[in-house]
Amino acid sequence: MRPPDLEYAADDRPNSPTLFLLGLQHTGIVATAFIFPVLVAKAADLEAGAAAFLVSMSMLANGIATIFQSVKHKEFGSGFLVPRVCGPNFVSASILAVQSGGLSLLYGMTAVSGAFQVALSRIAHRLRVLFPVEVTGLVIMMLGVAVVPYALPHFFGMTATDPTPSGLATLISCITLAVIVGVTVWGRGHLKLFPLIIGMTVGYILCIASGLAGADPLGQIMASPIISFPDPQYFGVSFQSALIIPFCVAGLVTFVKSIGEFSICQRINDTEWKRPDMMNIRAGLFADGIASTIGGLIGGMGQTGSSSNIGLSIATRSTSRYIGFVTGGILIGLAFLPVLAIVFLMMPGPVIGGSLIYVAGFIIVGGIQTITTRMLDSRKIFMIGISFIFGLSVYLIPGAYEGVPGFISPVFDSALSLATVVAIILNLVMRLGIKKRVTIIINQESRISDQVFLFMERQGEMWAARKEVIHQMAMALTEACELITDHRMASSPLKVAVSFDEFNLDAEISYEGSPLTLPDKRPGEEEILSDPSGLLNLGAFLVQGYADKVTSGSDGSFSFLNLHMEH
Repeated sequence: MRPPDLEYAADDRPNSPTLFLLGLQHTGIVATAFIFPVLVAKAADLEAGAAAFLVSMSMLANGIATIFQSVKHKEFGSGFLVPRVCGPNFVSASILAVQSGGLSLLYGMTAVSGAFQVALSRIAHRLRVLFPVEVTGLVIMMLGVAVVPYALPHFFGMTATDPTPSGLATLISCITLAVIVGVTVWGRGHLKLFPLIIGMTVGYILCIASGLAGADPLGQIMASPIISFPDPQYFGVSFQSALIIPFCVAGLVTFVKSIGEFSICQRINDTEWKRPDMMNIRAGLFADGIASTIGGLIGGMGQTGSSSNIGLSIATRSTSRYIGFVTGGILIGLAFLPVLAIVFLMMPGPVIGGSLIYVAGFIIVGGIQTITTRMLDSRKIFMIGISFIFGLSVYLIPGAYEGVPGFISPVFDSALSLATVVAIILNLVMRLGIKKRVTIIINQESRISDQVFLFMERQGEMWAARKEVIHQMAMALTEACELITDHRMASSPLKVAVSFDEFNLDAEISYEGSPLTLPDKRPGEEEILSDPSGLLNLGAFLVQGYADKVTSGSDGSFSFLNLHMEH
């Protein structure tokens, strides 16, 4: 069901001017990730032409991947706005590849990583047990957390060469953030759709006026060629078996991260969202892997989804997949139009910092909201808490994982990847000893509602079930048990057996005695007042109203009442 607060939902198509501006706004966020191919180029000491080629082809690969992801098909594409960016989880593996065999080895191993993701996508729907909603919520939250360490240094004007905060840069960052937030909260009409463009424009002007945009930024733009095509000498593909593991680990991190990204896109586009739709995620992952393979073959760096762009779509209430087509088209154009690309590549730090903090907040809160849709017992609390703490350790204690073997280092490169891996492992461990079917004998001498509700709440927390579903089943069981007991239909204690999986919650009340008759319609007022069985029929009718399906029957002297609810 479409959320009422969305301006443009996934399948809505804004008018052309609005569509272009929204796409341009998302391109601004994507551009902040071009720092990663620049880092790879600098670490490998690439000459200027090779570095420019890597950045341009990464833009092209990002554009193709963003368009692929916007396609809506049951087998290819998620049909959501999830722009692709150069992945920070590929940085260490990419540097290793370039240092070992040049750009051709980077391209070949990136394509191998993409093929690995394609293979994983084919079995994604069978991995549902690894990604329950509480794990998905943690991944979503960490998507936002992972943006913060990159955003804050820019916000405070701190650089690798000068780690001292700059008062001027901080002031401009605060103004940029204030403008973006102000337009979002108090803007009117279509103005609310473009808070980032407005805020970034203000930030750019202030940075140029104060000299924080670099030496002669306008001159750099004017000096750039209008059109430039890739130099064929930098094309090439080679492979090295020793690099398969680090690139596949980076691909696995992208795979898991994408599941969280597709899940939050599903959630913000459906008010009745209950759990990740793994078939939709499977199609998105498949398109992701194909795009990554193509990106490697044409000369781009490894890609991943942009959680910052998802945060922007939440903030602007515009999740139309058509924005993805425009964003992808702009990125493809930038790959061949250096004069426009330089505008994004020279983006000042305060503009980057203010923009990313804005979008990170939406993602973090979205993850918390996803986690809190479920009831949590001590097992789930420990799983989430411990995973979160170890994720933060990547930033709080940077040297803690220096001794990790290189082939698994991508797991420890970011809070997101480490927290996700720890959460998956702990989730599997914490499942040990949890029964999917449990039974309670109702003591008819004690208050039935207290017994049922306490029993169901404890099990709901252990199963991490949705609170409203557990509460509704408890109401149905209480009504049914009291009905059978009050009308003396049972000659033995009532036994309640409840079973659960991610999709279904079922309960069975069994006892020795006569079965409960289920009326087809609500008894009338006269029947309730005059017929001795009127109240019994009314109660049985109410029980049917609580559950999605209720059946009653008997087997010899034993009777049963089955209740089913979709979860």
